[in-house]
Amino acid sequence: MRWDPCGSFTAYAVPAALLAVAFLIKLPLLRRAWQDPILRATTLLLAIGAVVFASLPPANLHRINRLTGVPNFAGLWVYSLLTAYCGACLWLIITWREPPSAARRRRTRTVWMVYGALVLGLWTTFLLGDHHVERLRDLDTYYANTPWMREFALLYLVAHLASALVAAGILWAWFKEVEDTWLRRAVVFLQVAYALGLIFDIAKLAAIGARLSGRDWDWLSTYAAPPFAIAEAVLVAVGFIAGQAGPVVEERRRLVRTHRRLKPLWQAMLTVTAPAAPATGRVSGAALRLELRRATINDGLLKLSPHLSRSRRDRTHRAATAAGYPDTAARGIAAAVDILTATEALRSPGRERPGLPVTPDGKGAPTPSTAPMPSGPVPSGRGPTGRGSGSPGPGGLAGTVRVGGGESLAGGRAAPVPGPHPGSVDRVASARGLADVSDGELECIAHALRFHSSIVDTFRREAVVTEGLTTHA
Repeated sequence: MRWDPCGSFTAYAVPAALLAVAFLIKLPLLRRAWQDPILRATTLLLAIGAVVFASLPPANLHRINRLTGVPNFAGLWVYSLLTAYCGACLWLIITWREPPSAARRRRTRTVWMVYGALVLGLWTTFLLGDHHVERLRDLDTYYANTPWMREFALLYLVAHLASALVAAGILWAWFKEVEDTWLRRAVVFLQVAYALGLIFDIAKLAAIGARLSGRDWDWLSTYAAPPFAIAEAVLVAVGFIAGQAGPVVEERRRLVRTHRRLKPLWQAMLTVTAPAAPATGRVSGAALRLELRRATINDGLLKLSPHLSRSRRDRTHRAATAAGYPDTAARGIAAAVDILTATEALRSPGRERPGLPVTPDGKGAPTPSTAPMPSGPVPSGRGPTGRGSGSPGPGGLAGTVRVGGGESLAGGRAAPVPGPHPGSVDRVASARGLADVSDGELECIAHALRFHSSIVDTFRREAVVTEGLTTHA
């Protein structure tokens, strides 16, 4: 008994279900962004693939023939859809690879004109041919010697072979230019898919050629070729979906990871400021949750900025380094201690700024150790809302957070930046640069609060005693 992996309903139902689910996921996006040509092409590809695989089980082919009353109409239906599927693949590859231009529009129009003509040729040859005997599994080889039905099968196979060769050529040239990780993975999936498609075409053509020469190689067409076609269609869908959905999934994972890592610092900021109000309406998602968490942290840093001290961070950094902590960890510890001590200073009566002697009238006098706040922009990386998401460089926390003393919040190496007088109304405006602190720097501080809480608390208590603050711990 010959092994027949594609004779069961499951062999076609599984890929049909996967393609249908992917299509349903894309459908809401298509409604909102109909003008996106890549989205249109992907959705069309998934829809055609799902319908083809739903039609391919022999029982469903028989139902189609019975409903239409035309023997072997299911063959015309499936071959027409598969030809359109080949055209959609080329359309998507061209649209995906090339930027919008008149040349791209001409190429896509040419693809649809050629494959539209091929579909028309399939219908013409089918109507002219004699196909009164229903064949559910071996239509190509059974009618290989029948006029017009022979051309019907060859026309479909040549169309599929041409699309596989053209797509493989485009993808090979594209692979040499691609740098994005997910896009390279997608191109590899597609290259393997079209290689399998070529095997399918060769097996089918060999079986038909054997019939024409009087030999019986029908098993190549009936049993050997279909598994390659199934694998090709699934890999094509996976390749296109991975190339588009992969970066989105990876970005969401990054947002969720950053949101989780910032939790200790966010909790510390809740002691000095109210949490950011959640947005209402339909806006939601990982980007929004991270934005709200960062807003609370930035509001807290803005409120603490008059009480943050460069000398305190330097002192704590030296102590943490002497205790054996790496430079990056020491900088995170120093910044965490500075923030927690600034929180104590904010709560302590009569202390406007750290390091300021209290005069008889109760006001702090500026000293050379306290520099005014900067008024210039703060460099940052790229994050979910234009903010930074990079991690610290080899030297530890980057000096991009300028607060209070005009230096990096994490004790970076930036020199003090001249600015307006601390008592002027420009202080708040200059402190707005705090909103551009990179997630990487904030994560280092949050990491210190989470994993080095014991040493942070020890240094905080020492700083509180040294500066004569009233502890509220």
